[in-house]
Amino acid sequence: MKFDKARNLVKLLLGMCIVSCLASIIANDSSAQMASVFGMLSAVFFVLAFIVIGLFCKCPNCGKRIYLGLFKAVNCPNCKRNLITGEKSKGKRR
Repeated sequence: MKFDKARNLVKLLLGMCIVSCLASIIANDSSAQMASVFGMLSAVFFVLAFIVIGLFCKCPNCGKRIYLGLFKAVNCPNCKRNLITGEKSKGKRR
């Protein structure tokens, strides 16, 4: 899976986690069983998001995993290449 598709999948899974968590809070007043189902569903989405991060959110050039700044990363923090095009980034070298 390409990096941008994996990043979008993580966004979707975390969004579904938040929605199911809110549904669990809302359903807590009416039914404890539904609240526990939504709570467990939220936990499943959260774990799936971390599995996708661990397996697919890595630089296509150097293969290093990108954990911090996943949603705003444009260049790989290790090899300084663009994560989508693979071109070397221009700018200051530190």
